[in-house]
Amino acid sequence: MKIITIGELKNHFDEIVTINGFVDEIRNLKWVQFIVLRDSTGKVQITIEKSEEKNNDLVKLVNNLTVESTIKVTGKIMESPKVKLNGMELIPDNIEVTSTNLDELPFNYKDLSTVNLDTRLDYRYIDLRSDKNILMFQVQSTLVRYMREYLYNNKFTEIHTPKIIGAASESGSEVFEIKYFDRSAYLAQSPQFYKQMALASGFDRVFEVAPCFRAENSNTSRHATEFTSFDVEFAYINDFNDVMDLEAEMLK
Repeated sequence: MKIITIGELKNHFDEIVTINGFVDEIRNLKWVQFIVLRDSTGKVQITIEKSEEKNNDLVKLVNNLTVESTIKVTGKIMESPKVKLNGMELIPDNIEVTSTNLDELPFNYKDLSTVNLDTRLDYRYIDLRSDKNILMFQVQSTLVRYMREYLYNNKFTEIHTPKIIGAASESGSEVFEIKYFDRSAYLAQSPQFYKQMALASGFDRVFEVAPCFRAENSNTSRHATEFTSFDVEFAYINDFNDVMDLEAEMLK
């Protein structure tokens, strides 16, 4: 049986499926139990009728289930227009608890306005559960994916250059000095030198997505001490307009 994501469920109505995720919400009513299950692709409602004898074990399990535990659920996905959450529900045959959340969370990640930044960073793995934070990473991932795809389609080669180097890679910027066995080394400020070396070797078109490090003491939320750069270098151009045209086309 194929394990699928919640975002794929709409393609599997009336089929038996297996999904995994976090318990986002539990509603334990007189005649029915509802679990809202979430993964990085969405949420789905799981419905358990208490009156059905075959559900006795499931009802007992849910009675002891805690929010933010993770579960593996197998059952039939049904199209249900009456269900407000995406117009579908999962009728489970089996629920397996894969990890149990025993403690109350240190803050409500669904309302980040109620918690300070230091606490959020101390519990970053909880902070990242918020829909807003997940969406930011998905946007970043999508942007990099299609920029990469554009360059691959235009005959660029992706390279991976050293990040521990023997000398500063750019003048005018502060560098982080580190101890490299019995000598000094530096964290790379830029892949510029290596991109140009690749062109001198005849690669013609190269790019890299990689970390850069600059010892600039800027105490802001957007600092330059460590960031990810998307670097492109290509040969045989007429002038800077060729570079601007490629950047514009890639972003478009």
